[in-house]
Amino acid sequence: MITDDQVRQAAEHWYNLIYTQWITEHFLTPTWFFQVLFVLFSYGVFFYLVDKKRIVQILLFGSLVAVSFSVYDSIGEQLGQWEYLKLILPFSPNFFLGDLTLIPLYAMLVYQYTSSWGTFLLGLIVWAGLFVFVVFNYLYSILSIFHYITPISKYLDFFLFLLDGIIARGILIILLKQEATRGNMASRASLSHLLAQPAMKPFDKEDTDKE
Repeated sequence: MITDDQVRQAAEHWYNLIYTQWITEHFLTPTWFFQVLFVLFSYGVFFYLVDKKRIVQILLFGSLVAVSFSVYDSIGEQLGQWEYLKLILPFSPNFFLGDLTLIPLYAMLVYQYTSSWGTFLLGLIVWAGLFVFVVFNYLYSILSIFHYITPISKYLDFFLFLLDGIIARGILIILLKQEATRGNMASRASLSHLLAQPAMKPFDKEDTDKE
């Protein structure tokens, strides 16, 4: 029988291994500085480009992405689909590689610069493809920062990236609709930007003029 004390001791031993490796082999190395600079650069790009008039709404979308990504990323790591090899900080989930920084920051820019489900899905595919196949599977693999363990891991991750963004946008639209029905004009304006509006038929204007 495995006791709670045994589990606690194993967890402490596991963390001690991670911390010892991090402080002796990863901290202040060129790869560590690369990761830190990448995160700082991403924050700089985001705050430079973000629409300050919609920043609360955009940050809410990013928060939904960050929370759901952190959950599935931790589960995927526990199930042996991928692993983080070099960390900015010796914590799990790896908050400063993707979960709370890179992934949601660029997802928020996709959200900001798309105005319908069609353009959003196209942007989402580009966002997910760049991160999964270029950053994680290629660049971070070369630098031994991150590794997909099984042959299907990267495809699973790509699918979950897309699902993550779709669910986050869907939840936000539902919330905005609820606010709009209660008379919130700002939410109505946001919905008009997020949802494609039906085009007016040519004869509609003519009928209006006749009236």
